Amino acid sequence: MDKIVAFVKSAMYHVAGFLDYWTKGKIKPAHITTLSLLGHIPVAWALVSCRPVLAAVLLAVFGLMDALDGALARYQNSATLSGMFFDAVSDRIKEVIVYSALAVYGFKHFESDMLWMIVALCGSSILVSYTKAKGEMAVSGSKTDPQKLNRIFSVGIASYEIRMVIIIVGLLFGILELLIPLLVAANLVTVALRFLVVTKELYAIDQKNLKKKSKK
Repeated sequence: MDKIVAFVKSAMYHVAGFLDYWTKGKIKPAHITTLSLLGHIPVAWALVSCRPVLAAVLLAVFGLMDALDGALARYQNSATLSGMFFDAVSDRIKEVIVYSALAVYGFKHFESDMLWMIVALCGSSILVSYTKAKGEMAVSGSKTDPQKLNRIFSVGIASYEIRMVIIIVGLLFGILELLIPLLVAANLVTVALRFLVVTKELYAIDQKNLKKKSKK
């Protein structure tokens, strides 16, 4: 999976270079982020209209744009904190859009006792991202390397990209009803792992601070 992610990032970096050259630098990462966000509206329409294959294709296209905005920021050397914040918030909005549309799709095609799983999927997915974000915020005042924190707080298999890939596969092959419970379980395991990692890191920082206070 890491090799696939690395390949996608490399491909998007080359696309970003072409896009930057073709537009003479007029297209910025925020434009791509906004387009990706707006593109999830037709994804929702396709789901509500019971066109799962079209929804999967659109989700894949606009999902790749989520990797493109980061690649363009690196290519233009224009990464900003506000851009990172916008990207993170837009990802959560996109998930809510997709899961809300999935609820309508599921109401028409799933067994009634499966519908609560979509609510659980939405909540647990957001909790995965929230646990990481809250952990990073909690240690923001420490001297720990931010890149190191990003790596260790990203533990777990149910990252945003993986969640979207699983949904795309489920829509394409008509097995979404089978994959949703597995995805919820993966989310919960990921939340638990991230909670333990964040707690361990915070505990270590607390111990350092207590030692400093005791020396004063």
